[in-house]
Amino acid sequence: MSQLHVYRTDAIVLRRQDFGEADRVLTLYSPWRGKFRAIAKGVRRPKSRLGGHVELFTHVNVLAAQGRNLDIVTQAETVRPFGRIRDDLWKTSYACYVAELVDRFTEEHLENQPVFDLLLQAFTYLDEMEPQASASSRHLPPTEAGVAAVVPDRTRAGIDDAALQAAVARGLVPRPEDAPSTQSGAALRQASQIREPGEAGSTAETAMRSFELRLLGHLGFAPELFQCVQCHERLAEGENRFSPSGGGVVCAACGATHPGARLLSVNAVKAMRLMSREPFGVFRRLRLTPDQALEVEGALRSHINFILERQLRTSEFLDRMKADRKRERRQAALAGANA
Repeated sequence: MSQLHVYRTDAIVLRRQDFGEADRVLTLYSPWRGKFRAIAKGVRRPKSRLGGHVELFTHVNVLAAQGRNLDIVTQAETVRPFGRIRDDLWKTSYACYVAELVDRFTEEHLENQPVFDLLLQAFTYLDEMEPQASASSRHLPPTEAGVAAVVPDRTRAGIDDAALQAAVARGLVPRPEDAPSTQSGAALRQASQIREPGEAGSTAETAMRSFELRLLGHLGFAPELFQCVQCHERLAEGENRFSPSGGGVVCAACGATHPGARLLSVNAVKAMRLMSREPFGVFRRLRLTPDQALEVEGALRSHINFILERQLRTSEFLDRMKADRKRERRQAALAGANA
């Protein structure tokens, strides 16, 4: 019998499925091995040494042996548990969405270091994000509302990449260290209207949009945002639309030939361009209005669903959570009005 090939790698646990009486099949994502599946034998037994190291979303270092159908995890050591993600329903739901998105878009055994790094950044953000109960206690840095603070009105929608990058370098997106120590009355009023996870325009929702655009770019599925996908002319300000079947934005003139295309405002297009080109953390400095956030979310969801030919289960679950939150707030408002 030939000796099994043994390897060691860092990985992130994307999925796990019970198998047999005490085993679990894990779906892991590694920086040099890509996505792969492995079985952790006996992991569900109370005295298993592997159990605590292969929880969902955990960054783990594994020693595995190549098998005929599934690799076999023989050792595991936690690098970072991301345990606070599992302490909050919203954080867990977002993490499940991130994991399912990567799982659906990637094939097994295809190395992609940027995707692994992006996963780590997303889980790090979710792990450090304040739970829902205390999210409203934070204070936003003073900045203009909406994406108008990102690119000024005088900037055309069809700006080139260099100009878009320069918008950040010139300070059109406020940097945390540049925030003044005192807030104006308008900034204080803005801080009092901080949106919680699940609300359109919240930091958590914008983070998900940034993750989607960066992931699509790393995997070759990025939507076209700078020129019309039909006539290939540079996009100008106007009633541009997003066409999922076309793979990006169509200009006002070509929009009539894409009946399923959805209208995109100039600021929504600018926000998508910025998130697609800048590192993942740029979402922290974006302030989208609820309408802009819904435009970006709708465009990206239609793009993702068209490519996958299905809607993700986690996105449906998040939709139900958002609907429940809106209903609870309406009921609370009515109860307060009747009191």
